[in-house]
Amino acid sequence: MISQFNSVLATALTPITLISGVGLLMLCMTNRYNHATDRIRQLIKKREETGLAIEPDIDAEIRLIFHRASLLRRAMLCVALSATFSGLLVATNALASFMDVNLVLIDAIWLVLAIALIVISTAFFSMEINISLRALALTVDHLPTTEPGKPLPSGLSDKIK
Repeated sequence: MISQFNSVLATALTPITLISGVGLLMLCMTNRYNHATDRIRQLIKKREETGLAIEPDIDAEIRLIFHRASLLRRAMLCVALSATFSGLLVATNALASFMDVNLVLIDAIWLVLAIALIVISTAFFSMEINISLRALALTVDHLPTTEPGKPLPSGLSDKIK
């Protein structure tokens, strides 16, 4: 009985570690998502304070940040689903060990789905970071000059693309 419990514990460690790593990834993405939504609210407030119907720079920044937030939302959904499949992997391993049945195929499916969703989530996260860098370059391009008659280096957004 003890050796069977040790076997169950050993097979559960990998998915549990996967869940822990996924949790850290989710925390990072949630922080970025919260920052993006707060920034959109700040820009909307700033736009309302100007009283203008159209504010092209602010509107462009709002659209970029909204696009970033939607990518982060997709990434967080993939991470949450990955954690779910990792949990199912732990449950399947425990069930297979206690009932003495072979559920290797189901285990493999849960593991492949969990890892594939992490890869997809990472792709969305990378796209969000790339857009964030482009938005930062646009902001730097619009900085005022440092000396009269001498502009800052422009075209940073073109270099990043």
